[in-house]
Amino acid sequence: MVKDKQDMKLQSFFIRMVRATKLDINLYDEVEANATTSGQACLAVILSSLAIGIGAGIAGMFKWAGIWSIWGLLIILIGSIVVWLICSSLAYFTGTRLFKGHKTSATVGELLRAIGFSASPGVLGILLFIPTVGGFIWLGASIWALAAGVVAVKQALDFTTTRAIMTCLVSWFGCIIIIVLTIAMSLIFLIDGSCTLGSGFNSRVNSIVGQYRFSITAWEVTALPHELSQWIRASEENVDDAVELVTEYFSVTAEQKRDLENKVELILENQIEESLIKQDIFGFPPVNLKLDTMPRLLVISPRDEIESMREIMLDNGLSSQEIDYIETRVDNLNVSSLIVQLGGFGGAYPSFVTNSASLRFTVKTAVEEWIHQYLAFKPLGFRYLLDILGIARNYEIATMNETVAGMVSDEICAIVCDRYYSEQKEPVEDTSDFDLEMREIRLAVDDYLARGEIELAEEYMEQKRQYLASRGYYIRKLNQAYFAWYGTYADEPSSVSPIGVELKQLRSQCDSVKEFLDTVAMMTSRQDLKDKVELLQ
Repeated sequence: MVKDKQDMKLQSFFIRMVRATKLDINLYDEVEANATTSGQACLAVILSSLAIGIGAGIAGMFKWAGIWSIWGLLIILIGSIVVWLICSSLAYFTGTRLFKGHKTSATVGELLRAIGFSASPGVLGILLFIPTVGGFIWLGASIWALAAGVVAVKQALDFTTTRAIMTCLVSWFGCIIIIVLTIAMSLIFLIDGSCTLGSGFNSRVNSIVGQYRFSITAWEVTALPHELSQWIRASEENVDDAVELVTEYFSVTAEQKRDLENKVELILENQIEESLIKQDIFGFPPVNLKLDTMPRLLVISPRDEIESMREIMLDNGLSSQEIDYIETRVDNLNVSSLIVQLGGFGGAYPSFVTNSASLRFTVKTAVEEWIHQYLAFKPLGFRYLLDILGIARNYEIATMNETVAGMVSDEICAIVCDRYYSEQKEPVEDTSDFDLEMREIRLAVDDYLARGEIELAEEYMEQKRQYLASRGYYIRKLNQAYFAWYGTYADEPSSVSPIGVELKQLRSQCDSVKEFLDTVAMMTSRQDLKDKVELLQ
């Protein structure tokens, strides 16, 4: 008898999911009023998310995370439940306060049940693995689920269709903002605390740099309210006036720049975004930058190989004595260290861009940092994020990501400058001799280290640093950390990685910068890049 009742409940549940998929308004009225269906609503969300996860797993899409399918399923499952809870809560508060009508009367539980069943069309996501059409089926199911969500809100709140759509739009947008900010603040917390946890080495480094650390969290707390007020006050700028204003900004003193900074940020954001759209590059998040004084970065590499093992942001106002003090004490831990001045940082939102560089450098940096943010939601960028957080170190992934961002930003920067600032010519310095010398130095250092001759490698780098200074090329400190930092850009002379050559070959085989970016964004390893280049040759 008990088994029969369970079978009947299960059958009733699946019938409800079918009715919800058919957008049966009576079904949504029924579950709204029946508190006993709360568990079924949650189960509908779980089944829909699992269906999508299984379809994605069969299609091989979980390789982007570099983890097994079970972890991919858990991420989708937990994410779906969180989104359901957030959207339902926002729909309740929006509907009962912002768009409340005479007949509006609902509880959070009623919205949870109705919106939970609206996820039912998502079960079609299990067909995602079907070649060619699977993606279209998933897209159709997603749109179907959104439509079901509107019906659910309409019935639960006794709204008109228009008011239900408005409530859903506000709820969905609010959900996106909450999730993005939560992820961003979590990552910022991890980055801020990345050297305060873990091994004894980390503890010793933190004891040295603790009082000099730059807090991304504190910067975000200041920057986000400022950016929000800018969005609220933002208005369309006249293009001619905008160009003149930006040109003026890059020709005045630092004190005078402060009065122009807000407008210049908005203008550059619009110009960059428009240039990206013209290249058919539509992405998330929106282009958003903050011109400010950049912090410094402590780069730490092992002495016996060239690889960045730690990167810690430090305050900008360090004196030369403090820089020498930090580097000397860190070097005493039997590593190689270097403090560099950052030009931009895309690990925050808005992007952090220096306010003391030229127009072209500023545009290129703003684009490059946005590319990093764009890629963070793609396989390549996600793997890079795992590398940055120390979860899955992969120097080749870091090199691919940095090089791609640099190559794409070069192209987009040229488009922006040619369109808006063609009269603003900047001198081009011939660095061919320097480039050749740096490449030879890097190759020689790699040979020394491969033979285990660490001291000889360091003596050689110091001799070459002095030689370059005599030729007019001043480098404050040339060591393993220097090459570890600048070597992640595989198209730079300080890098000997073949990744730069491979990416340039791939770019030459792509018809557009969009095709190149889309192709590389889906890669999860250096082998993917090599295979793609060989396939297209």
